[in-house]
Amino acid sequence: MDLFKPDVGLLFWMLLSFVILFIILRKYAWPGILKGVNERNKHIEDALISAQAAREQMDRFQHESQELIVQAKEEQIKILQEGKRIKDTVISEAKEQARAEAEKIIDEAHKFIEKQREEAMKEIDRKVADLSVDVAEIILRKKLEDADEQKALARKLMVKMSETVAN
Repeated sequence: MDLFKPDVGLLFWMLLSFVILFIILRKYAWPGILKGVNERNKHIEDALISAQAAREQMDRFQHESQELIVQAKEEQIKILQEGKRIKDTVISEAKEQARAEAEKIIDEAHKFIEKQREEAMKEIDRKVADLSVDVAEIILRKKLEDADEQKALARKLMVKMSETVAN
């Protein structure tokens, strides 16, 4: 069982080499290791802060983009409503303009018809007058001999002419 009982000299040299190694490591290696660990820790903290800032910025961008989408939809609705209003206005104006144009055409047609009727009446009056003169000429030639018949005939013709002119 001597294996489990260390020798005092061995223990002394082990302890001395451990203390020397510890002092060397503490003086030369430990500051570099601590510096590296601290830099790594600082880098991780900076990365976490950056990640948090990026997450907050991403959330803000997402919120802003949702607001922009809502605004765009509202603007789209406004544009569509304005387009519909303009369309209705244009259609209404076109109907009114067509109605006015139709009334104008109808009025012109009535005036044209009235003018044609007046011209036809004048033409009829001229033909009646011509026929009356022709009839009167024929009758007067036949009845020029008798004065009483001439007077009666003149009266009849005047009555007929006045009736024709009155119509």
